[in-house]
Amino acid sequence: MNTSLTTGLAILAATLAIPATTAYSAACGMRVIHSDTDFPERAQLRGQKGTVYLNVTLDANGRATGAEVERSSGHLLLDLAAKRSVLKNWQFDVSHCDHALPASHQVAVEYRNEEYE
Repeated sequence: MNTSLTTGLAILAATLAIPATTAYSAACGMRVIHSDTDFPERAQLRGQKGTVYLNVTLDANGRATGAEVERSSGHLLLDLAAKRSVLKNWQFDVSHCDHALPASHQVAVEYRNEEYE
């Protein structure tokens, strides 16, 4: 079963970096370089939208090894999809980090759904 709608929808699963939760991550300027994000079809059809704030633990390769919801979007489907996407698909640039990794970073995943409002 297809878990995301891909045609004819004005939807977006976007990311934006927000201030890091630790001095370490702020000091090295971690940033998202790849962020394929799942937008569950059920959430789209229900008109769900919102922003999920996640605390992400990154390894030396810039991959997420852990992700915890800091602030919910208000929709469990979106929260779970954001967490799963970050852990499975996202890549971060940690090349400017001069301290030991893993380190923490906070990101926001924004889901927009103009088609089913």
